[in-house]
This record gives sequence, C-alpha cells and structure tokens, in this order.
Amino acid sequence: MFHRASQYLLSLSLLLTGTACRNLAADPEASRKRIDAQVEQAVTHVGSGELALARTELAGVLEQAPHHPGALKVQTCVLLELGALDEAARTVTRLQSLTPDEPEVAVLAALVEQRRQTPTPDWREALVQAWKRVGRPDLKDAERFPQPLPDRESFVDTVWKRTQSVEARFTAALADTASDAQQQWLADHLPGLDAPDLLLAAHEYFRPSPDAAALNDVRRKVRESLRRKLEPLNAGASTSEGPLLLLLGESAKDAPLTREDIQALERIAALPRYRSLALAQGGANAKRRLVSAGITPRPARLFQAAVVSMPLDATLVLKKRVEATKTRLSTEERIRLGQAVFTLGERIAAGSTLVDRMVGLSQMRQGAELMDDPEKLAQVARDLEQARAVFQATSSLQVDTWPLPSLQDAWLKAALDDEWKHLSTLVVP
Repeated sequence: MFHRASQYLLSLSLLLTGTACRNLAADPEASRKRIDAQVEQAVTHVGSGELALARTELAGVLEQAPHHPGALKVQTCVLLELGALDEAARTVTRLQSLTPDEPEVAVLAALVEQRRQTPTPDWREALVQAWKRVGRPDLKDAERFPQPLPDRESFVDTVWKRTQSVEARFTAALADTASDAQQQWLADHLPGLDAPDLLLAAHEYFRPSPDAAALNDVRRKVRESLRRKLEPLNAGASTSEGPLLLLLGESAKDAPLTREDIQALERIAALPRYRSLALAQGGANAKRRLVSAGITPRPARLFQAAVVSMPLDATLVLKKRVEATKTRLSTEERIRLGQAVFTLGERIAAGSTLVDRMVGLSQMRQGAELMDDPEKLAQVARDLEQARAVFQATSSLQVDTWPLPSLQDAWLKAALDDEWKHLSTLVVP
C-alpha cells in the first residue's frame, strides 16, 4: 500500500512538474509573475512567524526556478532565522555565484558569517558588523529583498473591528493611516481623553492639512477642544513641549514674535527637559493600550505610534517666526532670543530620537546665528554633520526590507530604547 502511494505521488509530481515546465515555456511572463507571487507569499509567511510554510513555498519555487535570486535570498533568511547556519551558508554561496556584484547579497553573506561566529553576536550587532565588513554599501538602489503580499486589511481597520476603545483606536491611527470616516470618529471621541501624552499627540494629529481640506473645519474644532484640556495640564509643567505647543501651536507661521512671546519663550527654554515621555515609554504606552484591547502589535507598529505621538510642529513654527522677527530686534534683543532658541534646541537635541537630534541641532544653529557666536556655530556644524552621517547610514542599510523577524525585533527594540545611541553605532569605525 505504501509503495503504491509513493508511486502515485511520484507520478503526480512528475506530471505537475512537466506541466509547470510546459507552462513556463508557453508563457514565461505569466510564470514569472506566478513565481514572484509565491516568493512574496513566502515572505508573508516569514512575517507571520510561519517559517515551515515559508520553506515549503520556497522549495516549490526553487524546483521550478532554481536560480531565482529573490527565492534564494529569502531562503537564506529563513535558514538564518531557524538557526540552520550551514545550510544558510551553502545557499548564500550559491546566490553569490549568481549575483556576484550585488551589494545586498554581499551584506547577507557577511551576516551569515557573523551569525556563525562563537560567541554569536546579537542580530543588530551582527548586521552592523556585516555591513561595515563589506565596505558600508548604499543599499537604497540595490535589488531589494522580495516584499510580502499586500495586507488584506490595514492595521487600523483590524483594530477598529476588534475594539471601540478610544485610546486603542487612536494609537492604531498613529501607527497606520486612518480613513476620513475613522478620523471623524476620533474627532468626536478624542476630546474625552485624559492621558496627557495622547492629548498632545491628538493636537498635532489634527493639525489642518491642505491634503485633507474637507476635514479642516473638524480639525480646528478638535484642536480648540483639546487646547482647553491641555492648558490646565501644562500649567507649572517641568517639560517644554506642551507649553511651547500652547504658545505657538495656533499662530501664523510668518508672524513676528512679540516681546511677550519672547519672554514666554525664555521661561519655556529654562525648563529642564523638552519631552515629557521618552520614546521607550511611548512605545510601552502604545503596546499597553493595544494589548488591553486584545491586539498584539508588531514592534514596527509600536515604533511608528511612539514616534508619531511626539509633537514637533511647534518647533517648526518657532523657527519660521524667529526668521520673521530677527531683523526687527536690537542687538541685545537678538542675543536674548538667540540664547532662548539655543537652549531650547539643546533640550530637544537631548532626546533619544534621530529626528529630535536633527531638529534640536537646527534650532541650536539658529540660536547661535542670532547670538553671532562662532564657537557655538562651529560645534553645532560638527554635530549636524555627524547627525546627517547617521541619517545617511540608516537610509543606506534599508533594514526594514529584510525578511528576518529576529533582526527586525532586535533593531526596533534598540531604537525604542535609545534610537540615537543605537543608530550612532553605524558611523563608528
């Protein structure tokens, strides 16, 4: 019985293989699209943690197209994820023989070697070392890893179906793109929130936008309501993001600062910190709110929600209003304003995110220019050069395209803990 079943399966396999080969010859473009879709399905399985299904899908692809570079890339990643390092090494060697000049493959091969070391470096450190080892190539224009199939349902739609919690739904909107109807629902419910971090985030989320003109009247009304809740919460605050938002959030960007504005800005700059929450705490809050509603978010969603929840619009308004003001001031007033702007920039730049570092340093440069302080200007220029190098290195590595869940989790965890410290290692020799 077993022998007959085996013969049947073998005959069926040969028949299907023969059919596939005939189809490949008859319509190579349709076959290519079908095979590419199978590879994308394998990547989708990897993202869902279904590694066995991914291996099965890839095995089928490589039977039909043994030299498919995308399938070999993903197979190498699956084997790395499973800890099958010898198999991963053989697969990536085969891949290198097919694509000897592809920088992404060179980094992948170096990553396999890093993971085979004893003691094994952690995933984040292994990738950084691998990238440096092959000359820090720029992967922005490289042949990228195959990507997963498009989601059948957006993250925000999934959350919307599972819960009516305002906190969870708004957190999902921060991590994804909400529809106009969903934004209208949030506009109706967000003013009832009490959490200060969500109120600040909601005020920025509902800023008027030329790309969403139909909702701008709604947005203005929501901000007015949120502002009334924020004012008592920020009276006597020890952090400056809320008071700065209340000072400048609704003002015209080209309006010169008044003397009262400058005095208020000096008081705000004297506060000891800019952010009320660190990025890690923002991620933890997002996770708690989603998990309490029965949703288990991926780290990328938590990172997105945490970053978007950190207001920065007021700093951009400040920069433009300072530019509109500086020619109207006496030398003494320029120095006073410059000192306040520089100090506030220092507070912002002390944050743990790359964007805080960039925005804060830009503010410090504006302040140093107002003070006409060449020493401060030189130091800020050096710090900005480093920040730009970190940004360039981050863009070059394209980590978010790698189908390696362990790497993604380690990378995003390090970013949530301290993104600036984490990314700065990319420019260290």
